[in-house]
Order: sequence, then C-alpha cells, then structure tokens
Amino acid sequence: GDEHPNGIAGDPARPSRTVSGVRIHTRIEDAIRALAEFVASATAIALMQHEGASTKHLPARVLIIDEFGSFAGGAKQWWAGPGRPRPAPAGPGRQKKQSPIPFWLHVALMQGRALEHRIVLGAHQMSLTLFGGSDARDLFSGHILTGTCSAQKWITTYGHVKKPAWDAKVKGRGTYGPLGERPELVQIAYIPQEKANARLRELPKAPVWFDAGHCAPWITEEHIHEVESSYGAGRWVSGWDHLFDDDANADSDAEQAANTLTMLTESDQIVGVTDHVTVTLAKPTGHPSSTDDRGSQDSVTVQPAAANTKSSATAGRITLPEACRTGVIPLRPGAARAVRMRDPEFPKGQGEGRDQTYTTEELQNWHQNRTAVSK
Repeated sequence: GDEHPNGIAGDPARPSRTVSGVRIHTRIEDAIRALAEFVASATAIALMQHEGASTKHLPARVLIIDEFGSFAGGAKQWWAGPGRPRPAPAGPGRQKKQSPIPFWLHVALMQGRALEHRIVLGAHQMSLTLFGGSDARDLFSGHILTGTCSAQKWITTYGHVKKPAWDAKVKGRGTYGPLGERPELVQIAYIPQEKANARLRELPKAPVWFDAGHCAPWITEEHIHEVESSYGAGRWVSGWDHLFDDDANADSDAEQAANTLTMLTESDQIVGVTDHVTVTLAKPTGHPSSTDDRGSQDSVTVQPAAANTKSSATAGRITLPEACRTGVIPLRPGAARAVRMRDPEFPKGQGEGRDQTYTTEELQNWHQNRTAVSK
C-alpha cells in the first residue's frame, strides 16, 4: 500500500509539492540553483540595508538540505563533469575544476542569521571531510542527533564528551548541543508523516512569487551582478541567465570566490523563527529526478533599493574594484564587497551599487582603523 498517503517531502510526485511555502528540488542542478538564489536573496537584503532601505516587510526564509553528503558529492561531480547541452549559462564541464558551491554555503551560513535566511542541514555524519574543514561546520548554531548513534558519529558531532544513553526506538529522541556547549538529552517534537502536510497546509499562504517558483522579487539586476562578481553565483540564479553569455570569462569570479573564505567574518546576530521554506533534497543515489514545475503566475511588486547604472565617478574618486586592483586597500574585490555589506563603518561612497566611488583617503583610513581594531 501507499506508505505516505498524504505526501512525502522528498518525492515531488506526491501531493506535498502543493503545500504553500515549500519548494522541493531533487535534481542536482536545480538544488545548486536554489542555493545560488538563496545566496542572492540574502545578499540583496544586505545591500538594501547598507543603503538605508527597510527590509522588515520581506519574508524570512529557510533552506533545508537533506542528505548533505549526497548533495555535496553530486554537486562536485556535476560541476566538474560534462553536464548536459543547454544554451546558457556555460555548462559545468567548461568551468574551472574548483567548485565554488562549498563557498556559497559558507557565505550563506555567515550572513544568513543576520538577514533572516537560515540553513538546516541533514547528514548521516558531520565529518570535517564532508564540510571541507571546521570553518563551515562551526557556523551552525547547534547540532541535533537522534536515533541510533555510533561512537564515531557522536565524536564527529560533539567531540570527545561523554555520550548519554537514550532509547533510539522513540521517534525524535536524542540530543541537542548548542555550539561550544555540552549536549543534553531532548525530545524533538515528532509529527507523523500523515499529519505533517496537513499541518503545513494550515499555515498562512506564502507570497505568490514563492509558490510560483519565481526568484525573490527584491533581487535586482544590480544585485545579480554583485553576487556574480563576489561569489560567482549570479549566473546560476534562475531567471537571470540572459545577463551572461557563454563566452564571458566569468568563471574566474567563481574560482576567486572559492579562495576568499578566510577573509570573511561571521555575523553573531540571531533572529526569530522563519516562516517560508525552500527545501533542497539530493537523493542518496545522487541521480536526478523530476523537479517542481508549477505554473507561473505574476510576481508581486516589492520596493527594492533602486539600481543606478549611471556612473557617478568623478576626478579623484575610484570604485572599490579599482581600489583593490591598484593596492589602495590590500583586499580582493570580492572580499572587499563582502566586508562592505556587513561593516557599518565602511565608507558610504557616492553613487549606487557597482558605480559607487570613494576617495583613496577614506578607504585607507577605514582599512587602517579596521586593522587596528582586529589586533
């Protein structure tokens, strides 16, 4: 018989794909694009806040990646492999060997909590190999471990601390450990599958653009260019492919982004519970299956920060990329833009977005003060 008569979140053929506020992606490429859109959404909000625009009216978002080991392995293979023929953007087989996708996850973890963009990650084991090191793994605010647990799994999750005993047969029974604190026994609220989707459908409806599968409407063309320049992720945001042609040498941005992990700092601001969910799920086999193809609807209108493409450069002023290339400040352009989004002391500059200009003195003074504070 049907094991899940009311739908299961991991199978797009089930009725659960009609739940408002939940998107499901099971193909590797779709999951990667969902991550890119999530990064772009958070970055757009950061840029809007930096320019003084209110973002309180924008919905909070959650990205859930289940079977993270399968997703990470599949994403790495997809990026380096030949991919499938398509008009744009450039196929993964033509990209640099180093995938920027772990860096996108790192960026989303660093800035997401302060921007109400949270990540929930499910994995069979929290090994350093899976995360590529401790930096990304330590950005999670806490770890939950339920069910049966081997000694190795316990150590990779919490370290060398005493493991308490619990009844693994009880659904949701396990431990929770906030980052840096001793784990404690907990009972996670377990909702049977046959009731889960019914509960979801009782929640308020998500915005029309979300349920239609559209990109967040507060993301502008200017934001996409910024995300592409800083993280190499802009061209992978669905709906914005037309901004990038196949012959553009944009993969250098992706590789540069993958090398800037150590130049970024974590935000400590904690925000409240989120209310809209994007689910990214890679099946254990790593093979793609069908994706959510909902009918498109008109997107809602949101007042984003205005994108100004007119140059505001004047004599004696330079853009941030120019300041980095000429050695005015010893940072890469992508790292400098990332710091600009989070540091309230960063010079305001003149103009908008990529056309903002600064004096060499204000940039050098800012960097000297930043260096002095960090010592």
